[in-house]
Parts: sequence; structure tokens; C-alpha cells
Amino acid sequence: MNVWHFTWCIVFAFSNTFYAQDLRYENNQTLTYEEVIEAYQQLDNSSPHAVLRQFGPTDSGHPLHVLFLSADELTENDNIESWKKDKAVILINNGIHPGESCGIDASIAYARKCLQKGIPEKVLVAIIPVYNIGGALNRGAYSRANQQGPEEHGFRGNARNLDLNRDFIKADALNTLSFYAIFHLLNPHIFVDTHTSNGADYQYTMTLISTQKDKLNPVLAEFLTQKLEPELYTEMEGRGWPMIPYVNVFGNTPDQGYAAFLETPRYASGYTTLFNTIGFITEAHMLKPYKDRVEATLSFLEVIIEQAAKRSEELLVAQREADEADLKTKTLDIAWKLDETQSRKMDFKGYQAEYLDSKVTSGKRLHYDRSVPYQAEIDYYDTYIPTQTVNIPEYYVVPAAWHRVPQLLQYNGVEMLPLEKDTTLTVETSYVTDFEFKNTPYEGHFFLTKVKTESRIQQRQFLKGDYLVPTQQKAKRFIVSVLEPEAVDSYLRWNFYDEIFQQKEYFSAYVFEDTAEELLLQNEDLKKRFEEWRMANPELAKSPEAQLHFIYQNSPYYEKEHLRYPVARFSK
Repeated sequence: MNVWHFTWCIVFAFSNTFYAQDLRYENNQTLTYEEVIEAYQQLDNSSPHAVLRQFGPTDSGHPLHVLFLSADELTENDNIESWKKDKAVILINNGIHPGESCGIDASIAYARKCLQKGIPEKVLVAIIPVYNIGGALNRGAYSRANQQGPEEHGFRGNARNLDLNRDFIKADALNTLSFYAIFHLLNPHIFVDTHTSNGADYQYTMTLISTQKDKLNPVLAEFLTQKLEPELYTEMEGRGWPMIPYVNVFGNTPDQGYAAFLETPRYASGYTTLFNTIGFITEAHMLKPYKDRVEATLSFLEVIIEQAAKRSEELLVAQREADEADLKTKTLDIAWKLDETQSRKMDFKGYQAEYLDSKVTSGKRLHYDRSVPYQAEIDYYDTYIPTQTVNIPEYYVVPAAWHRVPQLLQYNGVEMLPLEKDTTLTVETSYVTDFEFKNTPYEGHFFLTKVKTESRIQQRQFLKGDYLVPTQQKAKRFIVSVLEPEAVDSYLRWNFYDEIFQQKEYFSAYVFEDTAEELLLQNEDLKKRFEEWRMANPELAKSPEAQLHFIYQNSPYYEKEHLRYPVARFSK
């Protein structure tokens, strides 16, 4: 026996002992954050096929880690680009909600199993041990009131009390900026985010959210629905963990059918979809024993990585073809709604639901009777149709003054061309005509729940250092999704441009009265529109102030900046 082989055996003997001691999910326990990182360091030290690296800060003050696994030997000094070459890349994210800890434990078990039995060829696996470190450190026994175990677990909010699964566009958390770096370095073909469900009761331990097919690039949508998903459901069934699409009902029972979850770009898999990465969210059932939830998640990780290895070349081709197709597309959808006319039949294994007199309140309570299981065919609505589609310009013009926006574009790998001098351009500008903010904060923002705009062609002066953002690049879907003002998770909706909603200049009625009289005498078109407005708005026409405001608003004195969306569309 040579020295290397002898050392390798000692390492694995130690690793096996450590394995038995520190994975405690069979006893309804999950590891602390410190124990998780210690376990990954142990993996790093145990094998040349595993490397643990740090990537950027988080709001907790702790760095974000990633473990890389490959059938090829990895060295600390290697370029990650070389690790990726000709491989399908799978990025697994754990603990975005640390109270939902199934994936944290399952990923350690998966990595150890791989290093003992062999890592599949043709894949590079990257695992984020714990994404929401602040939430993991905020450990207790009660924050998941509806969940059966583990005994102690982390908290949903991060160190700033942000839900990180709503932060992928606004990027308030340092965690998100570090995730950007990891994601764009890897450009993964498949992304998995591990969770535990809320909602109804049923027989399944594992449910799954796949990237919503109708907002995924068509090339990838076909690959997902025709090849990948059928194999995932079949393989999980064969392993003793039959799986169902995420049961998207709250306060109702699923036996009447339910709809697929629409993960817009604020969510992890909604964000990764913008870069032609197929995303999966595992949702282990909250009421099943913790041991079962971890082992079902572990099985899913094994199945998805085996499928990625089996279809490695197909995945590489599909993503490349999707990228090429995006460069040719002239339009993109930016908002969707459920198509209630389309559904497919799905076998569903549930429990009989009944409404009983509450022993706590004066009303009825929903109760699932586990002694009465059933299997029935239900309707599953998994088709979404676009409610808004935009023509894509050659460029967006992004003023540098709102500096947070160009910063986030750069974090996301967007190529931008700074103007070398002050420049006047003829552009398409959007003006907000109707809007509504949430009246309470949502994830630290007063989100714009409604935005309507109208388009005007204008000559506008842009300053040296403002940016032309070409749309013919890999980040095309992301660019359109954040810069189109009416997109469901645009930067405008997330309050990056709130300054435009406040008017800065006004008029004094007694002074402007003379100006208004002169404007009506000089401008027949304005006079006609003023009379039409008074006829259409008889109540407002009784108000002298409202009448003067109409004239002011339609005069050269009214500020162009009010309600004008700063980002413009430009085509040469």
C-alpha cells in the first residue's frame, strides 16, 4: 500500500466516524451554522475532489461559502473556468430560509456519499452550505409554528430581517451581491433551492416547483417539460419518494385543483431563469418527520445530479441554443396571469378534509383526517399567459445619477457603454400616468403595486458618464425585466426611481392667472383641450385651482422631470 492510499484510507475512516456523529437529522436535529461549516471544511480536507471556497460578505459579517465537487481532482489554485469546461454545472442553495433546514443536512449527506462512492462524471456540483447565515445564527425552537421539527432551527429573516427569497432584484442584502458573483462565475445549467413547504396536508413528503415553463426560454422549456421533469418524477417514485408539483393552496383544500406557482424575478429561481438557468425549488412537506424530509431532499439531489450527468451534453447545447435564440428575439413578455381555461389531470394523494367546531375560537377549523387517505384525479393549472409584451430596443439609456442601478447592472454582468461627452439623443421616454404604492413596507420597500405609463418621443440631453446598455448580450432577459418600467419586478417598482413621483416646482395662483390667460390666447390647441377637459370633468371644472393646474400642467412651465421615468429606450 503506497503512502497516498494509506493516508486516503485514514481520512475516510475519520470521515466516516465524523459522519456518524454529526448528521443528527434522524434524531430530529439539524446542525448549527458552525457545525455546518466545520463539516464542509472536513470534506475539503478529506478529498482532492472537494474544494471549499469563500465568496464575499453577508449581512451577518460571515462570508458566504461554496463547496465544489467534481469527478476530476480539484486544486485550490485552479481556475474555476477550467473546472467547468465541458461539464453541466449544478448550483445548490441551502438555508435561504434557515428554519427550512432539510437541504442544509441533505447537502452534507450528499457530498459525503459522493466522496465515498464516486462523483458523477461530466458535472460540476457547487453547494452553498447556508445562504442566510444571519437567520441560521438566530436559532430557536418556535419560529416555524406549523412545522414538525427539527427541535431547533434558524429564522426566516436574515441579519437585517430581510427575506432573502424576495431580494434577488432589489439586492438590499450583501448576501445577494455575493450570490451574484457566485452565480455569474458559474453560469449554471441547473439551479436548486431547498425549502420546506407551508399550506395544505397531503400524503407526499416532497413537492417541487419547477421554473415556470411559460416564462422560460422556449428551448429550455421544451427540454424541461419533455425530458427532465418526467425523469425526475419517475426516479423519485422509484426511490420511494413519490413527488407532486408544489401544492399552491393556502386556507383551501387541494382536492378542487390548484395552480402552478409563478416565481417572478424577485425569487431565486425567477431570477436565475433570466439567465437561461433551469431552476427547481424543493418543498419538503412541513408535517412529515424531519428525517423523512431530509432523506427525500437527499434523494432529489441525487436524482437531479444524475440526470444532469446523463444529459450533460444536451444541457450544454440547450443553454447555448437558448442564449442564441434570445439574441435574435425582438420581443419579451414582462407580466403574466394564470390561464384558467387550460389544465391537465393529475393523480393526487391527499387526506379527507373536514371543518370541525373549533375548541379555541367560536368558528370552524379546517382538519385533515389522516386516517382517511384518498387518491383522486384533480385539475392542475400550469399554464400562464403574457399580459404584457414589449418590443426590445437596441439600447436602454441609464442615467448615472441614480447610481444604484448601474451598480446592480454591473454586478449582474451587464455590459454598458459610458457616454464620453454630454449628448443629446432622440429617445422613447415613458411617463407614469397611473400608479399605486403599497401603504405598508414590503421587504423594506413601498413597492409599486400598479404602474401604467405612456410613451413619448423626446430629445433629451444625457450627461457624460451616463450609460448606453446594449440589449444584444447574454443578460438580455434580465436587462428588459429590470429596466422596463411596467415589468413585474422592475427597478421602478422596487423604488429605485421614487424621486420622479414628487413634483419639485409649483405656481402661485394669483401670479399664474395672468400667464394662463396669455397661454390660452396664444395657443388654440391648448384652449380646445382645456374646454374638452372642463366638459369631461364637470366637478373639477368648478374648482379654479384645478382649472389653473390643468393649464399649468400642459404648459412649457411644467417640469419635464415629474413622472418621467429616467431610463430611456434608444435605437439608432
